[in-house]
Amino acid sequence: MTDFDIEFCPHCGRELNYMANTCSECGEDLPPGASYCPNCGEEVDDCCTECGETITKEDVDKYNQLSQEGKAALREAYLQNLTERRANYEALINDLKEKRRMKEEQHKISKAQDEAIIKEITDYIKSQVSFDCKLSASLTLTFIEIKANIVDTGYTVSAKIYQKDKATALPKFVESLTAIHNIVGKGKMNLF
Repeated sequence: MTDFDIEFCPHCGRELNYMANTCSECGEDLPPGASYCPNCGEEVDDCCTECGETITKEDVDKYNQLSQEGKAALREAYLQNLTERRANYEALINDLKEKRRMKEEQHKISKAQDEAIIKEITDYIKSQVSFDCKLSASLTLTFIEIKANIVDTGYTVSAKIYQKDKATALPKFVESLTAIHNIVGKGKMNLF
């Protein structure tokens, strides 16, 4: 690596720190001014780690011919670009955080709505039957799945109904549940 007499990349304005360079082949640290990596023998290019441009002797000469104002302008352009990239990155992160927050909020609302529907279903069934049964219900996008365990018979009745058919399907489910309870319950009574 040539010992350039410049502090900033002549292409993008990034501060150059040759002491911190590492070999692109093996990742080992390079000593200042190395032309070859002492670890793996790979030829070392003089590249800016920011823009990836190779820094040639001509680039150094052009850079050294710049006035102090020209060098400062190059550096300022780099810092402005860096500031804009950081702002874009922060905006992207904030956008992702907002989308996540909205999704979590939507999930909370959806979960609350689902719980309200499940409560409505179980309350309706309990209000329509005169026997003890343990109910569980779950929702998918299109279906309501209901399980009713008739306590005094040990039987479990389950159904899967379309959410859109809830108004007509729930009374039919209750009728089926009552019929099964009456049939199985009477059969058990006859056994004793």
